[in-house]
Amino acid sequence: MVRLANDTPGVGRAGERVLLALTPDDVHDPTEITSYLAGYKNADYLADEASPVILRNTDNDKYRSFDEDDTFLRVNVKGSIQGSIPEVDPKSALVSYTVDDRFVGSFVSDRTQANATAYNALQAAGRRCARALLMDRELDVFGPSGLLCSAANWHASVKTQLDASTKWNGGANSNPIKDIQTRLKASLAPITDAWMNLNVALEFFNHAEVRDYLKMHLGATGAESMLKSFAAMSGQWSFRLPAMMNVEFHVLAAKYKELSTDTPGYILGNHVVFTRRPPGVPSDGEEIATTYTFRSVGSANNGFESRQFRVEGRGPKGGTMVVVAQADRAIMTASKVGGFIQDATQ
Repeated sequence: MVRLANDTPGVGRAGERVLLALTPDDVHDPTEITSYLAGYKNADYLADEASPVILRNTDNDKYRSFDEDDTFLRVNVKGSIQGSIPEVDPKSALVSYTVDDRFVGSFVSDRTQANATAYNALQAAGRRCARALLMDRELDVFGPSGLLCSAANWHASVKTQLDASTKWNGGANSNPIKDIQTRLKASLAPITDAWMNLNVALEFFNHAEVRDYLKMHLGATGAESMLKSFAAMSGQWSFRLPAMMNVEFHVLAAKYKELSTDTPGYILGNHVVFTRRPPGVPSDGEEIATTYTFRSVGSANNGFESRQFRVEGRGPKGGTMVVVAQADRAIMTASKVGGFIQDATQ
């Protein structure tokens, strides 16, 4: 209640006492909503699928592979009954590797931890560190200079670079189906998987040659059903094409951005990568994959390690440093197995 000092139209005359209505600000103290916590989630990372992980107890070691001539080189085995015996020798080589250490920390002050009401600050810090390691791993395999997207890592017989006339998005002479079939035929061992980003996948399905190919093998109704099924997928997008050696095509939609840019782009550029990944780990000298990742098993026996330690020298009350670490190396174990279409869209 207040006393009016002057006449106030609609309220009262000078000297009168009036009762003011409460406003929302008078009865509510705004604070954080503890039941709401929004954020971003990247698309699935696929590096561990493309380059299967082999856990090792050491940070450096050697692996052995037999030479391709042991399988593909013709040998003269005919001769006279009293002639000399033709001889062959199996050839193999040892290759050394050393893992790369990845580690990152996040400092959480005691004051921050105490005031975080909607989430666990230490848990959020650990998750942020883990995401940083996983993205770095993904970039090592699929990034602009990553293992599978560096043309120099592929043998000339299994790679091609498209130009303005053959690109899938508008090239006058483009034919995605033929490009893929050429890569499948060139590989020294059957291809099991293909990898492309979402932009390339959409341009692929929009291409007239692809739609005609699907109609030829599936009929108009079957082709339409396949396209609708792909469009309705969530999480991991993948598909198979008829008469394509049962290759599974994976759509890698994860994005990243550099510190110098503000707009995220796809981790896997506008290329198509083809790989072979047989089940298990080769042990008989008669199986091979395009790539494997040798990863240090670590103290947790799963390839990842995390720890926390007190930091008293920061801030008024100190805090906790959360550290997540991992060590591995993706290796191109067969540069003639699989394939690479560079600049499929431009």
